[in-house]
Amino acid sequence: MTDPRSKIMAKDALRAVARWTGSPVWRRMRPRVEAIAAEHSAMVARELRAELAELAELRAAVANLRTDVAKTHERINEMASIQDRLGPQVAAIDARVAAIERPVPGAGDQSEQAEARSLVEEVRSEHARVRARLSAVASYEHRIAQLEQKLNTLTGNQN
Repeated sequence: MTDPRSKIMAKDALRAVARWTGSPVWRRMRPRVEAIAAEHSAMVARELRAELAELAELRAAVANLRTDVAKTHERINEMASIQDRLGPQVAAIDARVAAIERPVPGAGDQSEQAEARSLVEEVRSEHARVRARLSAVASYEHRIAQLEQKLNTLTGNQN
């Protein structure tokens, strides 16, 4: 049997011989290997710099878009507020216009005029009731839309 110490010494000797014989070859190949590695790393560095530049541009574009979206949301909220205020005003103007839209005809005897006036007043009052109902329905629809939007915002559903 061989001594473990002699095995270690034999391995060390083989390594030394391999270094000694491979040293001239490695000295000739090393500059070429380093040149290839340097070219490859330079190419990868250029590609990464180009990608980073594109990412920086995208980051700036996303920031601009976020600002624009925030401004648009503010403008939409302003418009919704204006619309909410204009609805009742338009309904009031509509009621006024309806009252003066069709004057009572002046021809005929007193009984026909009285009957015509009562009919016109009945139609106007029914028209006013219908407008009030439609206004209430529009108000409820608006409130439901607001609640649905808030619910979607809270649950994270963006449809």
